[in-house]
Amino acid sequence: MLITKALLWGQKQLQNKFERPRLEAEILLCYLIGCKREELILKQTQDIDFDSFKALIERRANFEPIEYITNSVSFYKYNFFIDKGALIPRPESEILVEKAIELINKHNIKKVAEIGIGSGALSICIAKECDCQIEASDISTDAIEVANKNIKDFNLEDKIKVKNCSLLDCLNTPELLISNPPYIDPDFKLEKNVANFEPHTALFAPNKGLRILFDILDIIKEKKIRYAVCEMGYDQKEPILEYAKELGLDEKIEVYKDYANLDRGFVLINN
Repeated sequence: MLITKALLWGQKQLQNKFERPRLEAEILLCYLIGCKREELILKQTQDIDFDSFKALIERRANFEPIEYITNSVSFYKYNFFIDKGALIPRPESEILVEKAIELINKHNIKKVAEIGIGSGALSICIAKECDCQIEASDISTDAIEVANKNIKDFNLEDKIKVKNCSLLDCLNTPELLISNPPYIDPDFKLEKNVANFEPHTALFAPNKGLRILFDILDIIKEKKIRYAVCEMGYDQKEPILEYAKELGLDEKIEVYKDYANLDRGFVLINN
């Protein structure tokens, strides 16, 4: 089938399910034939393997994230490999990266730890931008496999080490702790593309999504970690600040907002 006809067919299959069906069909077609979107106009009369394109469109029509279908996600300044074993990094987490880089540069931080490395995107962005060493943990061996592939692809094996454990159980105490932990209430109903495909261990946490966040605050207090940047849910500011107050950390925390002006994380400076 010609590319022009395939695109029209693909757009029609997706148009009642997604806001930009033409764009999504173009992305999948470019992935199939190995070209950039701006090159499609020069290939409109080219034949493609329609059965292969149809299979990609059907996966997307079933709400599978396009990032998993193409094994690619853009985050911060870079493109990363992604697969179902790891959470797809969101644009909001770029703010966490920026906050961490700011702290590292301002305070000359050399030792960083990440709880829940997932795809590796956060640690890799920081390692690319800063002169520091990073240790990271994750409870998921599937996520670690994705992270290690990205670390290798970016030639950062000497700067980032990943271990299979929970929280900081197998890591040294860092100067700076970063994390985008699971923080969604298990009773919250997510969209199909998230709920049916992304790893639940990276999404949900007990106690209305607060359990891991509280654990991280406990670790900061116990190990006297000086700096931390942590993502959280938009509705979790008050319980986080209340728990931080119980630990004597409330005056050391500043909550930051995301691009939608929603509370999205906190920076802690524990001097």
